[in-house]
Amino acid sequence: PQLDDPAAEQNRIRQFPEQYPATYELSDVCISSDGAEAQFVRPLMKQTMLEERPLQLVYDANKHGWNPQSFHQRVDGKGSAIVLAKSGSLVVGGYNPKGWSSLGGARPSVASFLFGVFAGELRKLAKLGGGGLACARDDPDYGIAFGPDGLVIALQPGRERLAGSKLGPYYERGPQGETSLFPNGAAQLDSLQVLVGVYRDGEDIPYSGGVTDMTSG
Repeated sequence: PQLDDPAAEQNRIRQFPEQYPATYELSDVCISSDGAEAQFVRPLMKQTMLEERPLQLVYDANKHGWNPQSFHQRVDGKGSAIVLAKSGSLVVGGYNPKGWSSLGGARPSVASFLFGVFAGELRKLAKLGGGGLACARDDPDYGIAFGPDGLVIALQPGRERLAGSKLGPYYERGPQGETSLFPNGAAQLDSLQVLVGVYRDGEDIPYSGGVTDMTSG
């Protein structure tokens, strides 16, 4: 095929979605085994490694604990993951294509995105400036950091439920120029959950270990 062959390009995107920025298009894939949380985030999985893979809920802070140790015990080595957080009627989250492993440092990905409900519509907010610091911290004593400030849920003692968000530097602003996922820039969470793909025994889980920290993602 020619280098500019649209069909060849689409095939490459399907094979290696993590090498491309997030698409705003929503997926219409339905998977019968999806639970309520998976059904909610499923449309967001368009052009990701999880688009057609069953999802499982592996971390629920209200059940497993609002602390980094419980978080990493449940999510490390599971590959691509989607975070779902709720504060009152507000629902926000993000997609981490490289997952977590507690190896320290950042885990880059140009395919990472945040999401929220804007004017009643579920909307992705793409990573800006390449893939660098998409997951800004992968430390065993720290929670979630999409960029240094895009969506941070640090799970630290005394402020376990605190979530902060600043849009613009690392993740794009909302469709009406919103500078945060939260009206006041931060919020106390009522729930925090993480979903990952379901893999067969012995099946390779992409990015389950270390990754190279390069801004190209």
